[in-house]
Amino acid sequence: RIGLFNSYRVNKVTMEAETSTSVPAAAVTNTGKDLSGVAWTGGSLVGSLNPVNHGFRTADGKGGYIINNTHKRYKRTRRDADGNVIDENDIQDDDIPGNVVVQFRDREGETVGEAMDVPTSAGTDELGTLIRSLLNEDDEDHSTNKAHIPYAFFAKIERITKTTNPSTGEPVVKTHTDEIDITDFNSLKAFLKEYHKQISTEQTLELTYQPLALFKVRPVTRCTDTLPGHTEAILHVSYSPDGKHLASGGGDATVRFWDVNTSTPRHTCKGHKDHVLSTSWSPDGKRFASGDKRGFLILWEPTKGESSGSIKAHSKWITGMAWDPMHRNNGKCERLVTSSKDGLAKIWNVRTKRCEATLAGHTDSIESVKWGGEGLIYTASRDRTIKVWNAEEGDGKGRVGLLVRTLVGHGHRVNTLAVSCDYICRTGPFDHYGKIADLEVRDRDSDEWREAAYKAAVAKYNAFKGSGEQERLISGSDDFTLMLWHPTEN
Repeated sequence: RIGLFNSYRVNKVTMEAETSTSVPAAAVTNTGKDLSGVAWTGGSLVGSLNPVNHGFRTADGKGGYIINNTHKRYKRTRRDADGNVIDENDIQDDDIPGNVVVQFRDREGETVGEAMDVPTSAGTDELGTLIRSLLNEDDEDHSTNKAHIPYAFFAKIERITKTTNPSTGEPVVKTHTDEIDITDFNSLKAFLKEYHKQISTEQTLELTYQPLALFKVRPVTRCTDTLPGHTEAILHVSYSPDGKHLASGGGDATVRFWDVNTSTPRHTCKGHKDHVLSTSWSPDGKRFASGDKRGFLILWEPTKGESSGSIKAHSKWITGMAWDPMHRNNGKCERLVTSSKDGLAKIWNVRTKRCEATLAGHTDSIESVKWGGEGLIYTASRDRTIKVWNAEEGDGKGRVGLLVRTLVGHGHRVNTLAVSCDYICRTGPFDHYGKIADLEVRDRDSDEWREAAYKAAVAKYNAFKGSGEQERLISGSDDFTLMLWHPTEN
């Protein structure tokens, strides 16, 4: 029955196609070919005189036919071990061969050795061992305990980009070469899997090698020296202006001086009765000050480890201190400012042990104090303000300790301050080598040394100011913000 029915339909359609004169040529797919016959998807029930017809046809209403649902070829669906369908663009480990031909080159492009079969499981360490053997280097010289030189390896891949010429509209194909560091991959297989579209494993893989270092680098996390001595928590440390000595204060109520070059203790100074919270060196390195939790200020001679005086500076603990910069005091370095939990800051003359001025104005604890390079003192408080004080007399500045201005902006307590010239003020006349240029005198107590040091400090500060940038102050607060100020202006 099916055969008779199909034969009838085939004959009928054939006769209509031969006798019809009103069918437009554009309405018939594949013009010039016989459109007779019926073809179903998959090729079953084909009774067709047109062998290229792999779909089904429908009338277009004008006496012609349109071929639909053209047969497509489908690839076999790939699945992994769990039965999940694998994307045809993905590549699996099994698709990467176990070996690949590798040719090593140096940075100049010269080949090293012959091309060789290398397992794709090899990583940077194995490749390093291979290149060292090609270069006749010992993997490790046990006689001198000299470790091998590590190597990095790079592969070049070509990328093709297609763009359009904006002026002509014509397509433009560009090829550029990228150098990939295969050190980032744990093996050649991982690298080949990542760049399987750009690199063919059937061709020789050229790798460029490069030595990373000519010596074994000690990890930066390794401790080079340990300075034991304190029996309680260490609360404050500070370097001397020349960088050759270190001072520390701790919860054991002691101040300790250390030699940085030998990592050995020089002096252990006792005199405080409570935690040492703050320490500071004078810019010439001849004096040292420390403040404790009971508000006492003790002055020390670092070279001898002896106290030169003790002052009951504040009613509560001392939170910070700063010395008068050397370029502002003719090289004397006799003045020091301290701040305290009692909300006051005081300027002291360490030679006379006399308080020259009390800076009162904050309504809460002062958390930080800085002595700037323009003769101003800055204090930051828990009352959310920063106050600027005059530290010098003359030139119409008024008396010492006069409030110049208040900087308002933070929404919470101000915890810390930093001045752009901190380094210049702290190190005084010393350069980054810990020396004073063109100075042959070694006696720091001599007038000649002090005069030369003062001139060096002035020259150093003037060089810092040479850019014309005014002094800047940065403040950090509990409101999660940093604020940058030009405190000498506003």
